[in-house]
Amino acid sequence: MFITQIKLAWRNLIKNKSYLIINLIGLTVAMTCFIMIGLFIHFENSFDRHHQKSERTFRIVQQQKGNSYQGTDMFAVAPLPLGEALLKDFPEVQEVTNLNTGGALLINNDKSFVQQGLYTDSSYFDVFTTLIKEGNPQEAIEDPNTIILTESSAQKIFGKDSPLEQSLEFGNGKTYTVKAIVQDPPKNQHFSYDFIVSYKGQGYYPQDVGFWVSNNYHTYITLSNSKQYKDLEKKMEVYEKITKPAYENQGFEFYPEYKLQPLEDIHLTSDINVELSQNGNIKYVKLFAFIAFIILALAAINYTNLATAKSAQRSKEVGVSKVLGAKKGHLITQYLSESIFLTVASFCFALLLVYMLLPYFNELINREISFNTLRYSLILPTLLSMAIVTGALSGLYPAFFLSSLGPIKALKGNFFKSRKEGAFLRNSLIIGQFAVAIGLTISSVVIYQQLNYTQNKNLGFKNEGLLHVPYFESEITEKQDILKSELLQNPKVHEVSLSSQLPFNVNSQGPVSTWEGNITNEQLYIFRSYVDYNFLDVFEMDLVLGRNFSREIASDSSAYLLNEAAVKSLGWENPIGKTFVNGQVIGVLKDFHLKTFDQAIEPLFMALRTPEYTRNFGELVVKIDMNDYEATADFIERTMNNIVPYVPYEAKFVEDSYDLFYDEERRLGQTFSLFTILALFIAAIGLFGMVSFQIVQRTKEIGIRKVLGSSVSGIVRLLAKDFVKQILVALLIAMPFAYYFMEKWLQEFVYRISIQWWLGLLIGFFAIIMAFLSVGFQSFKAALVNPIKSLRTE
Repeated sequence: MFITQIKLAWRNLIKNKSYLIINLIGLTVAMTCFIMIGLFIHFENSFDRHHQKSERTFRIVQQQKGNSYQGTDMFAVAPLPLGEALLKDFPEVQEVTNLNTGGALLINNDKSFVQQGLYTDSSYFDVFTTLIKEGNPQEAIEDPNTIILTESSAQKIFGKDSPLEQSLEFGNGKTYTVKAIVQDPPKNQHFSYDFIVSYKGQGYYPQDVGFWVSNNYHTYITLSNSKQYKDLEKKMEVYEKITKPAYENQGFEFYPEYKLQPLEDIHLTSDINVELSQNGNIKYVKLFAFIAFIILALAAINYTNLATAKSAQRSKEVGVSKVLGAKKGHLITQYLSESIFLTVASFCFALLLVYMLLPYFNELINREISFNTLRYSLILPTLLSMAIVTGALSGLYPAFFLSSLGPIKALKGNFFKSRKEGAFLRNSLIIGQFAVAIGLTISSVVIYQQLNYTQNKNLGFKNEGLLHVPYFESEITEKQDILKSELLQNPKVHEVSLSSQLPFNVNSQGPVSTWEGNITNEQLYIFRSYVDYNFLDVFEMDLVLGRNFSREIASDSSAYLLNEAAVKSLGWENPIGKTFVNGQVIGVLKDFHLKTFDQAIEPLFMALRTPEYTRNFGELVVKIDMNDYEATADFIERTMNNIVPYVPYEAKFVEDSYDLFYDEERRLGQTFSLFTILALFIAAIGLFGMVSFQIVQRTKEIGIRKVLGSSVSGIVRLLAKDFVKQILVALLIAMPFAYYFMEKWLQEFVYRISIQWWLGLLIGFFAIIMAFLSVGFQSFKAALVNPIKSLRTE
C-alpha cells in the first residue's frame, strides 16, 4: 500500500511540472536555510558541553555594586584565596581551578611567535576535559618552569621536530621546557590558548596569595550535584566578613557579592566584564531560529495555496475515486503522501546544497560548523522530522478539503469558483507571506543603516592612514626613542606614537578621589590611557582648552589631560591648572568614543608613559602617506626587524581594527539580509504560482473580455489589482510591527539612527512593483493569447 501511494504521488506530481518545479524550488530553498540555521543554532548551543563535567561546572562571578563598568557591575573574575576557601569549607565543592589568559612572545632559535597563553594550575585538567597527545600535563604544570603546547602551536614553532624536552624563551627572558602536548581546544569552547603554563611562575602570583582584593583569576568549580549551586551561592555570603574589611582597607567604597554561573550558559547568556573572549548572544540565536521557522512557513504556505488552487483541477479525480469506492481516509492518505514525498525530496536536495554551501556560510558568519555534525548528532533526524511535519501540515488542508467533496459536486468541477471561504484562506496566506517578507526587509534595512552609522560616524579622532603594531614585550619600550627616530627618517612616515591602547578600546578604569575641591573624599571611576607626546597629533584629536604634553616642560611628566565628560563629572568650570591625583590638569580633550556605540562616553584622563606606568605591552602607531604604501610598509618592517628583532611584525590598519569591534554584528546583519532576500524570493515564486493557476482558471473569462473589446492593459490591470491590494494590506500589517521591534533593538545603542517614516512606504512600493511585474508578465502573456483558443478551453 505504501509503495502504491508513493507511485501515485510521483505520477501526480510529474504530470504537473510547473506545480512541481515551483514547490520544489520554494521548499528546497526554505529547507536549505532551515538546515543551515539549525546547524548554526546547534553549534552555538554546543559551547563547553564537550567537557565531561560541564553540567556540574560553574564559574565564580562577582557583583560590585557601586562600580559600574561598561554598563554593568558584574565581573567574571575572583581572588585567588576564594577557590581555596570553597574547597576547604564546603564538601559539595569537588574541584577548583583558577586560570587567566594573555598574549606572550615565545622565542625559538631566534624566531619569535606571538601566542595566546593559558595560565592555570594542575586542577585545570580535573575540571576541563583535555585530550593529551604526549607527556603528562598535570605533572608538567606543577613545575613553574615547564610549558605545555597545543598541537598546532608545537608544529608552528618546532615544525616536524619533537618538541618534548626542548627549551622555549619568553619575551621577558624566562626559559621554559616543553613537557607535554595537548590537542587544540575546540572552537566551541569559550576560551582558547596556544600554550599552558603555571600561574605560580608569574610575577603577580606571590602578591595574590591570601589577598582577597586582587581579582586576577577566572575561577571554576565542580560540584557533586549541579542542583546545589543556588544553595552554595547563599552560603558564599559568609565571605562578606572577609571581603568587606579587605576592600575598605584598600580605599574602596564597595565590596563584591559572589555568584555562580553555569559553564554551559557562558557563551550565549553572559555579557559581563573581563570575559575571556567575545561570547555569542542568545538574542541572535532566537532571532535566527525565528527566521528559520518563518522561511519554512512561507514555503509551506506556498504549497498550501497552490495545492488548494489546483484542487479545482483535481475535483473530477476525486469524484471518480469516490464513485469507484474510495474512502475519505484513502484520499487523505494519498494527498498527504504527495506533500510528504515532495518535502522529503526537497530535504534531500537541501542536504546536497548545504554540503556545497556550508564553507561559504561559515565564512559569512565566522564559524567553523562541520557538515559531519549531521551524521554524529540527533540534528539530522530532528531536521528530517521537521521536513515530514512540514509536508503533513502543508498538505493537511488541501487533503481534507478535496476528500470532503461529495462525488456529484466533485464531478461537476465548478464548485471552487463560488467558494468564498477558499478564496479568503488563500488571500489571507498571501497577505501573511508578504507581511512577514516586508517586515523582514524593513528590519534588514534598519540594521544595515545602524551598522553603517557606527562605521562612519565621527569618532572624535582620525583613524585613516594609521598602521598599528601590538606588542607584548619590554624590548620595544626600551628602544622606543631609537625606533621612532629611525622610522621618521622616511619622508612617507609622518608621526610615530606609543600608547597603552588604541583610543577606541580603552579598557583600564579605576577610582580616583584626589582632586581639587573634593572635600567629601568622593570617588570618581575614570578610564585611564597612558600615551606619549605624539599621541594627539597621530590621531588628530582636538583640545577644547589648554595645551598638549610638551617635552620642554619637565612638570608634564605628572600632568593630565581630561576629556569633557571627566570635567563635567568633576563639576569644574575652568579645569586648567587644577590639582588632579598627583599632578595638574593642562588640557581638556574634546570627547571621543573610547568604547563601542552601545556605551556612553565616560570620564577619561590621559597621562604620559613614564617608567611608573610603562607596561610591557601596548601599541606602536605609525601615521603614513598612503601613496606607495607597499614600499612604506616594507621600510617599517625592515626597520623594526633591525631594531627590535624579537617583536613580530603584525601590522594592521587602525581603521580595520576598529571595524572588528562590529564584525559580529556586521556578519549577522549580512546573514539576516541574505535570509530576508530568500524569504522575499519564496514569497515571490509563491505569488508567481498563484497567478499562473488563476490565469488558467480564468482563461475563458479572458477570452470573452477580449471578444467584447477589452484591451491588453485593461486585462492586466484586472488580474493584477487584487494582488496589489493584498500587498498594501500586508504593508499596513508589517510596518507597525517592524518599527516596534527595530526601535527596541536600537535602544541598545546609546548613539543610534532614527527610523525614517518613509522607509516602510519605500519598501512597500518596491514590493508592489515586484508583485506587479510578476502578475503583469503572466497577465500580459494571457491577454495576448488568441481569444478563440481561450474560448475553447474546458
